[in-house]
Amino acid sequence: MGSTEEEYDFIVVGAGPSGSVLASGLARSAQKPSVLLLEAGGDNKNAEYLVPADRFALAFSQPSLNWGYKTAPQKHLKGQQIDYSRGKGLGGSTAINFSCWIVGADEDFNEWARKVDDTAWEWKEVKERFKRIVTYHTEIPEEHRKFIEPKVEDHGVNGPLHLTYADTWEKGVGDVFVAAEEVGLGTVKDVNSGKPIGMGMGATCMYKGVRTTAASFLEDVPPNLTIKTHSPIAKVMLSSSKVATGIQTIDGRTYHAKKEVVLSAGALNTPQILMLSGIGPSDELAKHKIPVLHEMPEVGLNLQDHAFCGATLITKPGTEGRMVFENDADAVKAARAQHAKDKTGILNSLYCSIPMGYFQNDAIMASEEFAALDPYDQKHLKKPTVPHYEIATHVPPLYIGDYQLQPTDCYLSCLNFIMNPHGTGTVTLASSNPEDAPIIDPNFGSHPYDRRVMIEGYRKMIDLLQAPVLKKDTVKLVGLPKGMSDEEIWEYCSETMGSSWHMCSTVRMGKSGDKGACVDTDFRLNGVKGLRVVDLSVIPLLPNNHTQSIAYLVGQTAAEKMIAEYRLDK
Repeated sequence: MGSTEEEYDFIVVGAGPSGSVLASGLARSAQKPSVLLLEAGGDNKNAEYLVPADRFALAFSQPSLNWGYKTAPQKHLKGQQIDYSRGKGLGGSTAINFSCWIVGADEDFNEWARKVDDTAWEWKEVKERFKRIVTYHTEIPEEHRKFIEPKVEDHGVNGPLHLTYADTWEKGVGDVFVAAEEVGLGTVKDVNSGKPIGMGMGATCMYKGVRTTAASFLEDVPPNLTIKTHSPIAKVMLSSSKVATGIQTIDGRTYHAKKEVVLSAGALNTPQILMLSGIGPSDELAKHKIPVLHEMPEVGLNLQDHAFCGATLITKPGTEGRMVFENDADAVKAARAQHAKDKTGILNSLYCSIPMGYFQNDAIMASEEFAALDPYDQKHLKKPTVPHYEIATHVPPLYIGDYQLQPTDCYLSCLNFIMNPHGTGTVTLASSNPEDAPIIDPNFGSHPYDRRVMIEGYRKMIDLLQAPVLKKDTVKLVGLPKGMSDEEIWEYCSETMGSSWHMCSTVRMGKSGDKGACVDTDFRLNGVKGLRVVDLSVIPLLPNNHTQSIAYLVGQTAAEKMIAEYRLDK
């Protein structure tokens, strides 16, 4: 396809949560600037992609929705190459993620604000901004309100993204909250209150029987917002005076920006696009014979992510019903027909109520690994709302070891996640060809503190699974280390660890004078005019949450800042 001469006020690259929220916000402002939103994938409008019960399977069953990345072999995880799925198409990774809405700890945002010297990131500001993003339906089945009961006044009621709790919770979910109380972990009625410590449950990205994604912001598109799918980017075009003038697609089209280009391609593809455009570490660009147009050594560094490991309880017949249902072809067929007809039935409850808890741990804070941390980091980790690890239950049976699941089995599967990881990784180029995947090395397990958190959190996860309320229905605990010593737990985790796909911080934000920062607190790329980065690349720390909420927040914040800067609301 040949070159075009199309010109827009703003060009946004990437229709994930950050890009969709930003493009929509700019286009719907009073001044109605012309906005072009470019997306590498398709429109993702197939109704089969939006079934709530498929939330854990969609990334693997629909290759067209997934970039399909793998990490480089992990040095500290016995050479594992870990799945690093990234969403493709309208909605980005919100189209294939696990639909969990968790915003994190209030002190994470206060720390973010301190790091970048901007009160816009403080919890009191962020909490109100989240309300503008979501409509948070707080209705909970009555029998579960003693454990989970968010208050409507604490959440949004008019945002484009609808969040709900399942009308019917899967059998046995309530026992997890009893178990958390029994073993001293405790519960929290609203994990999204900014004070997440305890076993809780976040809302799910679904509404009226349909998965909700960032494409919610792209409905009823105004005429000044142009969306072009199947438009992967080759590079940003820069003038000799380091001004971003537009972008070029892989198939040779060029689009010009009168005001700004914004990269919202995510924490893996945004640094790749920058480097392909001649912006990045000079040695990395020279390696691939890419002319250095603007040296920026930090591009692609500081990659952070939440890693996890798990175990599974095999439970007595009748304690839950996933396997029995999934192995009954007639029942599955009938359920899909019912959902296709009127968006009701079991496919709105299966896998749709996931207890997720955030916890602190005395053994971690008493460890030599904790003592070796910078005193400032220790102070942050001691704040009462900042968790050290997360436990989630009622996930698919990822950790069963040598056990062979039978069609009539019942199970309760559980994951332990490292929060506040201290190890960092990199995104580098495989070649100068934009169609080649970047080299992604999250460097999991490289930091002693992260290993300590995994070990202690894993022990607490096993304690939870052995609580009296669960033990009475337990047949067998599977997917375990050989023993529970530090060495045995880490040995097992190093062979089986996975990624939450919460990658971030590869084009980091910082305050004036921060030599490690790539963008300022208004998302402007340092040293280049007319170019911003608005996605999870920029966040200066990995919050203790599930990061899709932050991707939406980044888009909303950028929209508000840019609308104010350009006086688009006048």
